[in-house]
Amino acid sequence: MKVAAITTTEELFAFALQLDVPREAAEKLGYEAGIGELVPLLNDPLRAEEGTDELHEKLQPDEDGYRMLSAMLRAAATAPFPETFPEDVYFSTMRVFGRFVREHLESFGRYGFDRWFWTWRQTSGLIVRIGSLEYEKTDEGFSIHIPSDADLSTEAVVGSVHAAKNLLGDGTYYCRSWLLSHKLKKLLPETSNVRKFRTLFRGFEYFPDDTGYRLWVFKNPDLLPADFPEDTTLQKNMKIFVLHGGKVGASYGFLRKF
Repeated sequence: MKVAAITTTEELFAFALQLDVPREAAEKLGYEAGIGELVPLLNDPLRAEEGTDELHEKLQPDEDGYRMLSAMLRAAATAPFPETFPEDVYFSTMRVFGRFVREHLESFGRYGFDRWFWTWRQTSGLIVRIGSLEYEKTDEGFSIHIPSDADLSTEAVVGSVHAAKNLLGDGTYYCRSWLLSHKLKKLLPETSNVRKFRTLFRGFEYFPDDTGYRLWVFKNPDLLPADFPEDTTLQKNMKIFVLHGGKVGASYGFLRKF
């Protein structure tokens, strides 16, 4: 499905609110007429990454990323989603923009948008969110991504996978994430949903030097371990682990059949 093409700042503002972009941030968006030839590229899976890079260069300076957010929301409105997909899949997918704006606040203390390098996957239809999880079509099959607000209970994950297979078809489903790292056994109780999530995968390959956990656990990938916050039990345990030389890393695994 597609939302009507956006042609005014007022339409852009209304669409942003639909995607849970905070009002304070949505009020900073603006429609720019001079990028009309580039925005459609973000709907083309073969050209979206290139088009995003061109847009980013053209829209400098761009304090806190609002010009890029404005352009990408215009592309999101015309994303090439199959008509057979439920409407809630489209909106769940595109609410990535509101989530990223709010996460910018968590990381830097103000609203903004700095993940334009990622969201061309949503605007080109390569990534869809179905229930708790996101699925990206790749040459190898379907790469599973775990949004920061995902419900990782076994019931929610299994429900998402079954719904995804109904919409996307069977094939190889796999994931690479810090959430699959076996090191988390030292840092989380056995009853943790994160640890239960890992049991749904097999055939692991471990990447000890992957530091992706820093963004998702501590909200700022540039922090030194000594400066990691300790607001949650996981943060406290992980900080101690890393300060003592431990490597969280990430693992790659294949989804089991269930």
